[in-house]
Amino acid sequence: MTKRSVSLRAAVAVAGAVLAASAEALDPLEFVAGWPIEAPANAEVFDVPLTVEVYAAADSLEQLAILDANGAPQSFFRRGQPAAAATEQRVVLEASPLFVGGAVGAPSVGVTTSPRGTSVTVTPGAPGTPAITGFVLDARGVETAPVALELDWRALPQPFLLDVVVEQSTDLTRWATVGRASVAALAIGGTEARHARVPVRASAGGYFRVTPSRTVADWHLLRATLVSSSGEPAVPASARFAPLAAAPADAPSGAVYFDAGGPLPVQSVTLAFADDGWVRADVAASRSLDGPWTNVAYGELFYALSFEGQELKSEPVQVGRREARYWRVVPAMPVRSERFELAVEFPVETLRVAARGGAPYLLAAGTLAEEAGPDSTLASVWSTIESSAVAVPLATLGARRELGGPAALVVVQPFPWRTISLWAVLIAGVLVVGTMAVRLAKEMRSPTS
Repeated sequence: MTKRSVSLRAAVAVAGAVLAASAEALDPLEFVAGWPIEAPANAEVFDVPLTVEVYAAADSLEQLAILDANGAPQSFFRRGQPAAAATEQRVVLEASPLFVGGAVGAPSVGVTTSPRGTSVTVTPGAPGTPAITGFVLDARGVETAPVALELDWRALPQPFLLDVVVEQSTDLTRWATVGRASVAALAIGGTEARHARVPVRASAGGYFRVTPSRTVADWHLLRATLVSSSGEPAVPASARFAPLAAAPADAPSGAVYFDAGGPLPVQSVTLAFADDGWVRADVAASRSLDGPWTNVAYGELFYALSFEGQELKSEPVQVGRREARYWRVVPAMPVRSERFELAVEFPVETLRVAARGGAPYLLAAGTLAEEAGPDSTLASVWSTIESSAVAVPLATLGARRELGGPAALVVVQPFPWRTISLWAVLIAGVLVVGTMAVRLAKEMRSPTS
């Protein structure tokens, strides 16, 4: 099937879904805020990026809408960031040290005395202990090109930081540099934190040589893991948030709270320190500041340190996918820093829009209107299309516009005229009946003429 026929099939399917899901126009003032959409001219299908601002204006996807020039909602559904096509492969290789011989030691002299006389024995000096200059890995059996080496060394009693160079060769004589980085073992909060990954740009097979740039007493490479990947992973978006000034009344001791503004689909979190700092803490997430809270990490060590001229920081903690607005960090130890923020990463997601109305289009967020929200029919139809063969342009969002503001999310209680009218009629009837009963009673008590 050609790309043209696939595109035609996609257009027909989308058109059918849109016609089936047509709805009445919505007033933009029913939404908190909106963003003009700058889409390619005459584009029937386009993608709209979801930004931090958009997430902050709506509590869920059900509060989003794409409106045309007449306010008619257009069909859309959310598209997640494509997963990395690559699968990571890891191969562990034992390291063989490279030695260089030491100088010849001084001869030893032995003197033996006995009744028969005295004898002198001279023993030539033995070569000095050879020094290790580097380590070699035999990767001839590895069929994929590595993107990184993760080093594993013998434990040392003291912290260290060491620059290493990684070279590759096919014959153990000619070497080409394929990577360099700093590796370190740090003692933080009673725990060793390792930085052992060295990115490389290498080919498959051959040999690798790992050479320290300087001497660290007793540093000895035991093995290395060759990490290979067949494709590039998706690059997430990121954002930072400062701690809230006030915490809930029932907050755990020392807890620090953060507001992401909206339910971001967070996939990793870390603490970003303004200077040197560290803390071991639990991390929890919630859609409401009042809870309930879901723990996503226990006893994680977060840190940022300057050590021997190098800046070292902890890796982000992967939390799967958490659509939460509020985050709580409960330290298990005093925070060794005065200033820090919550840094999150989240996938770059879009809204795929089937536009059948008239431009300009508006992304509107934050509403109680039932006509808003995604179109499940469109999502189902699109899933049957070979989407990789359909080129869908990416639209851009203009500056944020205040529409109805926070009032759009306030439930308006209409004045109950009907109820009041019914009660008024009922009360009037009771009064009439009461009046008639009083009058009848008086007539019955009066003497007859």
